Amino acid sequence: SFRVERSGQGCRVTGRERLRAILRKQPKDRLAWTTLVDNNTLALLPEHLRGNGGIDFYKYLGCDIFLLNGWNTPHDLCSPVHQWPESVAVSYEQEGARVTTRWRTPHGELTGITRNGHPIKYPVDSIDAVRIYTAMWEGVTFHLFDDRPALAALDDLIGEHGVVTRFWGPSTIPRLLEQDMGTQHFYYLLADHPGDMRALVRTMHERELEAFKLLAEGPWESVTLVENTSTFYISPAVYREFNMPHQRDFVETVKATGKTALLHMCGHVHRILDLIGQTGCDGIHALTPPPTGDTPWEDALDVLGEDTIIFGALDPTIFVAGDVEEIAPSLDRLITPRLRKANFVLCPFADGIPVPMERFLAVKEWAGR
Repeated sequence: SFRVERSGQGCRVTGRERLRAILRKQPKDRLAWTTLVDNNTLALLPEHLRGNGGIDFYKYLGCDIFLLNGWNTPHDLCSPVHQWPESVAVSYEQEGARVTTRWRTPHGELTGITRNGHPIKYPVDSIDAVRIYTAMWEGVTFHLFDDRPALAALDDLIGEHGVVTRFWGPSTIPRLLEQDMGTQHFYYLLADHPGDMRALVRTMHERELEAFKLLAEGPWESVTLVENTSTFYISPAVYREFNMPHQRDFVETVKATGKTALLHMCGHVHRILDLIGQTGCDGIHALTPPPTGDTPWEDALDVLGEDTIIFGALDPTIFVAGDVEEIAPSLDRLITPRLRKANFVLCPFADGIPVPMERFLAVKEWAGR
């Protein structure tokens, strides 16, 4: 049953109860919407709306807060903790925005370089590096960390305005493509040395099964696996062989404990919707329609089923770049009766970019009609 909050305008369902209903695939009172900002946007706001890393702004907007870990707050969720074997020594050197990381192992040394957090030299860039990395992962362990104090602090901060999801990942293939190898090294080495590459993938996934179990046992009600999946860099064939079975293992492990299992997929996924369905996931976070993405929200319902949970990213051509006066008419066209009935959350995201407050207020006014 819903918990109601009394205000000067009468009784209303709280954001926490509304989002919990959606995550449990239960009836809700109205369309839900959420947003996500960081300091790029907060710097544009009046001083009294900048507090608590965006939480004060979310409350001002009256949106339903779906917080990813402790996003932009001092509170972080850490479990499961990744640990290299004792035989691996890790060192860091920083020069301005440039960070060099070295992994020294009995089998050799790997070096990776990032600038502003983005890789400019991947550590696994040769067949020798693949074999070193495989040996490193053979000794990887994941450990439980007590996140209950941090989660309690976040729950107190949010109050009845929303919920926290454990936002963790990526799993093996996106990690290799985005962090460890890059697309060029990954695909060339997979073509030239398929046995070694599949051994690496298998070893990493076997270790990550431990992480999935700890995620499933955590104090949160939902877990969102951060995959950033897109057919721009993961073909349907690669997704079918690797990603889908890995994600299915994640989903089955999380759902076995009664928690909601979501997949964060903010890229082009239309061509693999049927395969995503085979994971058994409860829903997709940041599903993006054209022109930035390629998947209209109702197409996902067609393939994955009417009870699928969709956190639908409002395309930036509407929310960020378009005429602010056109936001409401665009939402009138996009948010159909079918979506209002579905387990759907509208998401005008603003992470990583400065977005003027008037655009959020346009969504707020439209949602309150």
